[in-house]
Amino acid sequence: MIMNLRVVIRIVIFTAALFVLTSAQAQTANPQQTLNQYISDLQKNPNDDALRGKIIALVQTMHPAPAIPEEARGHYVMASTFAEKAKDDTERAKDNSGLKQAATGFKRAIGEYKAALLAAPWWADAYKKLAIAQKAAKKYDDAVASLNFYLLTQPADARDAQDEIYKLKALRESAVDDRKLAEQKAAEERQRRQQEEENSPQGKFEALLKKINGRRYTWSGNGGTSVLDVSGKVLVVGAFPTGEAYRTFPPYRVEILGRETTVAMKPVTIVSRWPVSRTYVISEDGTLITVRSRLNDGAVVEEIHLWQR
Repeated sequence: MIMNLRVVIRIVIFTAALFVLTSAQAQTANPQQTLNQYISDLQKNPNDDALRGKIIALVQTMHPAPAIPEEARGHYVMASTFAEKAKDDTERAKDNSGLKQAATGFKRAIGEYKAALLAAPWWADAYKKLAIAQKAAKKYDDAVASLNFYLLTQPADARDAQDEIYKLKALRESAVDDRKLAEQKAAEERQRRQQEEENSPQGKFEALLKKINGRRYTWSGNGGTSVLDVSGKVLVVGAFPTGEAYRTFPPYRVEILGRETTVAMKPVTIVSRWPVSRTYVISEDGTLITVRSRLNDGAVVEEIHLWQR
C-alpha cells in the first residue's frame, strides 16, 4: 500500500513537472513574444539586416498578421506628407535653392519611413514607399536594399519590384558615370583657371617671387657692398663697407609690389646729393635686381645686384 502511494506521488510530480516544462516551452515559442523580442533587439541595432529578415519571415507564419502599431502609422503618415511635398517642390523648383528644399523634404521622408519600420519592421508598404523616397533622393543602393526587404514580404507585385531593382542598379551605374564626368570637367576647369592665373601678370609675378625667395643679391663698388635679401614678399636692404659686419648698418625692409617697386627715401641733409627715391627692378629670370636711385639733383644712378648662387 505504501509502495503504491509512492508510485502515485512520483507520477503526480512527474506530470506536474512535464506540465510546467510544456507551458514554459509554449510561452517561449509564442510567436508574438518572439516578435516583440526581435523588435526590441532591432531597435537597439537598426542596421541588423539579418534580424530584420528574421522578423519578416516570422510574421509570414503568423495568422492573423500582427497589427501595425499606432507609432508606426504616425511616422508613415508624416513620411508620406514630406515625400509628397518634396515631389511638388521638385516640380516647381527653378533654381538650386528649390532643389535643396526638395532634397531636404525627401531626407525627412526617409527618416520617418525608417522610424515606422523600426516600430513595424514587417510592413511591406512602408518598405516600398521608403524605396521610392530613396530613389528620388538618388540613394540607389539604399533603395535596392529596401526593395529586397519588400520582396521578403512576398508581395503580389514581386515581378514589378524585381524589375525596379534592375532599374535602380542601372541608375546607380549612370550616376557613377555622371559623377566621374562631372569630376573630370571640374578638374579640367581648375586646370584651365590655374593656367590662366599662372600666365597672367600677377601669376607670373607670384611664380617669380616663389622662385627667388631666400636668395641674396649683392653689388660692390665705391669701397662698400650693398646687399638685398629676398624674404617672401619683402626685400631686406643693407649696405656696409667691405670687410665689416653686415649688422653694422641696420637693414631696412621694402615690400615687393611687382617686378618694379619704387619707394621714397628720406632726405639726407648732411650731403649735397642724396636719393629721393629708389626703384628695385627684378629681372624676368630672377638672376639680378637693379636698384635705380633718383637723386635730388635729377641724376639717376643704377646698381646691379647679382644673385649669389
